[in-house]
Amino acid sequence: MIERLRGILVQKTPLLAVVECGGVGYGVNVSARTGETLPSEGAEVTLLTHLAVREDALTIFGFLDLQEKELFLNMIDVTGIGPKMAQRILSSISPSDFLSLIATENTAGLSKIKGIGKKTAELLVLALKDKALSISAIAGENSSMLLPLAEQEAILALHTLGVKDPGAKKAVEKAAETLGRGADSGKLIAEALRHL
Repeated sequence: MIERLRGILVQKTPLLAVVECGGVGYGVNVSARTGETLPSEGAEVTLLTHLAVREDALTIFGFLDLQEKELFLNMIDVTGIGPKMAQRILSSISPSDFLSLIATENTAGLSKIKGIGKKTAELLVLALKDKALSISAIAGENSSMLLPLAEQEAILALHTLGVKDPGAKKAVEKAAETLGRGADSGKLIAEALRHL
C-alpha cells in the first residue's frame, strides 16, 4: 500500500493534487478541506494516503492529517459509503463537526450533508458512534464536543458562570452520572454546581 507521499506539488485543483516523487507524478484525490490547505504549486508537500483498489482502477486519496485519514478509512467500511462518497462528505464538513454529529446521534444534521439520506445517516451513527471519541482524540479535539447536547449546553453554561475546564467538564460528568445520561441541561447545571 502507498501510505504516504512526499514530493513537489506540481499541480492542484480543489479536489486533486499532482505530487511528483522521483520523477513520477501521482494524481491524489483530496477533500476540498485538504485542497484549500495545500501549499502553492512548486512547494514540497507531504500527504498521508490510501490506495483504493478496484478491478478497473487504482485511485490514491490524500490527507493532510491523520484524523481525516482515520475518519475516511472508518467511513469506507460502512455499507453504502465508497471512497468517492467519503471524500465528498469530508469536503462538506470538518472532521470534528462530523464526529460531533455522530457522537450526539444527530441523524437530522447528517442528512443535511449532500449525498447522505436518513438511512445512510443511521448507518453512519451505528457504525461510527463507538469510534468517534478515539478518532477525535487523534487530533487532540476537545472531547466535550462529543458529549450529548444537554451535557455540552451544561458545560457552556458553567463557562458563562466563570467555571473553567477541566472543572466544568468534570462537574457535568458527575452530574450526568448522578441524574442519568438522559437528563436535560437545566437539571445537569443545578447538579453540576453541587460538584464544584
